[in-house]
Amino acid sequence: MRRKKWFALCLCILIVFVSLHFGDNGDDGEFVRWGDSVHSVDTKILKKNNIKYKIENDKVYIPEKSFDKAIMCCS
Repeated sequence: MRRKKWFALCLCILIVFVSLHFGDNGDDGEFVRWGDSVHSVDTKILKKNNIKYKIENDKVYIPEKSFDKAIMCCS
């Protein structure tokens, strides 16, 4: 009986670690506009805080999942 409990516990821990490891596949998802133009956004602060960004048509876009982090560090 005791072995079954240890096995179940180890299996649960393994499942948690595997799901956490593969849960974030590196996909940044949808990009949203950040700021009015590339001239009004300090991209150095975004880079310093490890927030990915892309510039298209003089507009800066950041991943939607990084939006709250950008608000905290760049506002």
